[in-house]
Amino acid sequence: MTAHVLGLNALIALTVALAALFLSRYEIPRPPVGKFVGSDIAIMIVALVAMPFAYLHIPVGIVVTVFGIVVFTIAQLTLAPVLGGRTAAIAALLLCGGDVAAYFAGWEPGVLVLNDVAVIVLVVGVVNLWVQTAISPAQVAALAAALTCYDTLATGLSSLTMDFVARLDGLPFAPVLATRYGSDPSIVGLGDCLMLALWPLVAYKRYGRRAGWTAAGIDAALLIVVATAILSGSGAVPLLTTLGPLIVVQWLFWRRLPTPAPSRPQVEQALGDTIPEGVWVALTDGRIVGEGPTPGRARQAARRSGVAEVPVIRHQPAR
Repeated sequence: MTAHVLGLNALIALTVALAALFLSRYEIPRPPVGKFVGSDIAIMIVALVAMPFAYLHIPVGIVVTVFGIVVFTIAQLTLAPVLGGRTAAIAALLLCGGDVAAYFAGWEPGVLVLNDVAVIVLVVGVVNLWVQTAISPAQVAALAAALTCYDTLATGLSSLTMDFVARLDGLPFAPVLATRYGSDPSIVGLGDCLMLALWPLVAYKRYGRRAGWTAAGIDAALLIVVATAILSGSGAVPLLTTLGPLIVVQWLFWRRLPTPAPSRPQVEQALGDTIPEGVWVALTDGRIVGEGPTPGRARQAARRSGVAEVPVIRHQPAR
């Protein structure tokens, strides 16, 4: 049991690290859908909450087909910047086809491994899409608060989560990260993985390096506490019951701190000779995060990149 729990924590840490690495190196192609609004958060909450009910009450074949399409689509989008469009589509098809083939062959270890790969790719892709679409810290906090209430009811106060786990045991495209199925499973849900990976990246982009690393450290500490509780015989632990409030508290703390203005050397280094005279640019941490012909346009460009409330200056050539 100890090995399975520690292995699961290692997979979660790997997922968060891959999401951060992907964000620093790649950009997922996406349609110009604009930035996140409140209705988008509401739709995500409904989708994540409805997922267990779908697995419990809709015929398995329909649910597996729908989630298979979702996994293929997001896997192809996620892998495209890394492998190229055609190769990414082939890789996503092999991943989904292999998962289904392993299930029909009765090869449980294969289903377990391929499901984990699919969930990791799914989390990396979804989190990066959300960050690229400029999801705000306030929206992440709202999502975390809603999922906290749901996880407390579904896992801590009812059998919904355990019924969900029993139903998806061994199925392809199961929305969980796992190191063991069966009567004594070692799993963590897709919603938990998304929030564990999402908040450190959003905190880093909006509030800086210290906020991002603090969020990652809190994630690690929480996972250690949860692992200890499970190993002591506590059974299913509603992770979001604790993680959600921690995200909200971090958001309330960091939003109170003023955004520091860039120093003169940072401004000079960031501007260089690449920005035409008279263009307004938004700077944070010594780098340009938006530009435009007016201050408002520069701030809009910064918000689209996931940054808000940044100093805006007008570029003047060196004299």
